[in-house]
Amino acid sequence: MSDKLVDRTDRAFEHIAAWAIHHRWLVALFSLVLLGGGLYFASKVVSDNSLDAYFDRSDSAYTSYIEYLDEFLSDEVGYILYRVPDSPHGVFDLGAMKKIAALTERLENEVPFVHEVTSLTNTEFIRADEDTIHVGKLMRNFPDTQEQMLELRELVMSRPLYVDYLIDKSGQYSAIILEMNKSSVDQLDDIVYDPEKGTALDNLYPQVSDSAIREIIASPEFSGIEFFQTGDVAMNAAYNNVFMSDSSVGIPLTFLLLAIFSLILFRASLLGLIGPLAVVTLSVVLVAGFMGLFGWVLGMFFGIVPTLISAVGVAQSVHIILEYQRRLSLGDGRADAVQAAIGKVGGACLMAAVTTALGFLVMSVSELKALSEMAMYAAIGVMCTFVLSTTLLVVFLGSGSSKKPARKAYVQPFVLKTVDWCAQVSVRYPRQLVATGALVLLVSFIGLSFLKVEFNFLKEFKPHVEWRKHTELVEDVMGGILSVVYIFDTQRSDGIKDPEFLRAIQGLQDFSEAQPFVKNSFSVADLQKDINRSFHGDNPEYYRLAESQNLISQYFFVYELSGGKEVYDFVSHDYAKAVVELRVSMTDSRNLKKLLADVDHYLEQNPVPGAVVKKTGVGLMWVKMAEYISRTQIIGYSLIFLGVAVILCIAFGSIKVGMLSMIPNIAPVVVVLGAMGWLDMHLDYVKLLLATIAIGIAVDDTIHLMINLRRQFLKTGNYEEAVQLALKDVGPALLITTIILVGAFSAYLLSSMAIISSFGILLSAAIVVALLADLLFMPALVLLTKPFGPERLQ
Repeated sequence: MSDKLVDRTDRAFEHIAAWAIHHRWLVALFSLVLLGGGLYFASKVVSDNSLDAYFDRSDSAYTSYIEYLDEFLSDEVGYILYRVPDSPHGVFDLGAMKKIAALTERLENEVPFVHEVTSLTNTEFIRADEDTIHVGKLMRNFPDTQEQMLELRELVMSRPLYVDYLIDKSGQYSAIILEMNKSSVDQLDDIVYDPEKGTALDNLYPQVSDSAIREIIASPEFSGIEFFQTGDVAMNAAYNNVFMSDSSVGIPLTFLLLAIFSLILFRASLLGLIGPLAVVTLSVVLVAGFMGLFGWVLGMFFGIVPTLISAVGVAQSVHIILEYQRRLSLGDGRADAVQAAIGKVGGACLMAAVTTALGFLVMSVSELKALSEMAMYAAIGVMCTFVLSTTLLVVFLGSGSSKKPARKAYVQPFVLKTVDWCAQVSVRYPRQLVATGALVLLVSFIGLSFLKVEFNFLKEFKPHVEWRKHTELVEDVMGGILSVVYIFDTQRSDGIKDPEFLRAIQGLQDFSEAQPFVKNSFSVADLQKDINRSFHGDNPEYYRLAESQNLISQYFFVYELSGGKEVYDFVSHDYAKAVVELRVSMTDSRNLKKLLADVDHYLEQNPVPGAVVKKTGVGLMWVKMAEYISRTQIIGYSLIFLGVAVILCIAFGSIKVGMLSMIPNIAPVVVVLGAMGWLDMHLDYVKLLLATIAIGIAVDDTIHLMINLRRQFLKTGNYEEAVQLALKDVGPALLITTIILVGAFSAYLLSSMAIISSFGILLSAAIVVALLADLLFMPALVLLTKPFGPERLQ
């Protein structure tokens, strides 16, 4: 068989290894320079799990969301639910209310980046006064007695505008709402609290705001009141806290597991153990450095990258070290052994690294900014591990005494026995193995048809996480905290004062509140009804819209003249635009998508007169994220499969060999995703990476196996003998790599993020499937298809 690209590449790497050993001090010095540069730029990276980390600012849906924030809200909120458990009067306990008044004032004065704090003690309230109204604080004259406080309770509970907003229907829970003057879409320089402390996470919004809120409500003066935190501030801070906690535990644990499994499974020298750890550590630092250099942020996707890079780096190192130890066991010196090892497996490592990096790079087509950025720095990390494995690792292995070490077994006996059993089964039952594999793939393909794209930010956290527990309570007590917003633009000043417009808005609210998952809705129509009621002696029968435009205009005029300002949460200052905000439970994106479709259909059947409608809000961004995941899945996976297939065909100089090699690479993806479909597990923005990572790991093993199968066939001319020799040669590395990788990814189980833990389980399953495909299915396929040509007569 003619010389292939893989053969020429192996010879080139043998020369590279020789150069690295000869210039070991230069390699070591350059590695230290890279470490210093990586640490410097890594210090500039900031954590961000906000929507701004997921959506590009050129995205039309995200642009609409930012415009909405600028014009109507411009702020994120902190939401504090509280109750007074030991009082028969609930939150309307006189002593507790005095504490809430003091708390409201402290929050407004002491929380960084706060714009306004609203509670029952200072909320805007409209009072009737014969033929006019007064707008002021609910407690403009603080009650002196408990009886007066209970009278105030009856007044508040009779106003629909405040129920399920500041007070729950039972009167046992109330809320404090902090409107912030910063948001998670602001630039880094704008969210630094103390310029002298730099961009450390605890000096940035929302972390610094969340910490201040927690410190204040924990003060002894507010004892006897039980607090629960949710909203944008608490949610984004929780993401950052969990991410930093997971990283501080997960990364060291990953390295520890790698070391333990490496020591147990193959008998590396101390330098042989330190070498792979040095490779993966430097690679992780370089990735963080590139992130700082290019302005990429630490988000949820980065949380899996250190373990991923460690896995890829160790997988490459295992192939090199096992071949190196085999040479040592045969009597070679250190330098000769590592040079021969690199010459044998270097080409396969390069192909594996390139295909894995390509798998990530194609994900850069994603419309999710965070995923697109992750695709770039993960690809960089993969190539860093390869370069360092063939240079820095070589220096570690080639250093030490030139004396030939004593011969010893290079792997645990059970590893060799397992591989030998697989070889025997493959040779004896190739047809049965291929038939079984084909049946598994067929069942998995059917399961793929059931796979759905869906996610829920609330369920990303494990049940024990405080933010999830508090948010579930708030949703149960007060209703939904997720928002879907419809903006109606009449394109004329005072256009929203048209009675027909307001009735149409009210109709939309009535329809929406009748839908599943919509807990409440707010609009200018609610305020208009409250003003109308106040003008009629606070008679509940007049909690309805005024019937004439002239009267509506007068109401708004008197309201503003009396100091009313809350209307501008729902209308533009020229009264040309109005918003309807639906408060929705934090349900799955699938339910949100159906809700939006139902509301859109209602608006088509019942259009708001004279208005152009646009929808936005966090709820819509969830739906957009699901759509982007679906598109990325179709486009990204197709490009991955195509790109890897082309590389394999070129490397082996054969379309037949290249396409045959793709089968065990596709198998783990199809089997795991198919199982997810059968088990009704959903594909979210993290599980989307399963295919990319699984293919990358599977390709690494398959390339090493196919190169060895081809090499052994060229020597023997017999496929059965080639399978047995190839599996004996490369099989131990495949098995050891799988055990180490599954052990490393088990670190994900300790994450407080359910989405990360489930990803670790599924990825481990994919790695095991890839091993079975390589040790059993692939050899059987080779025996049946004979891809390297006809056998030679002995």
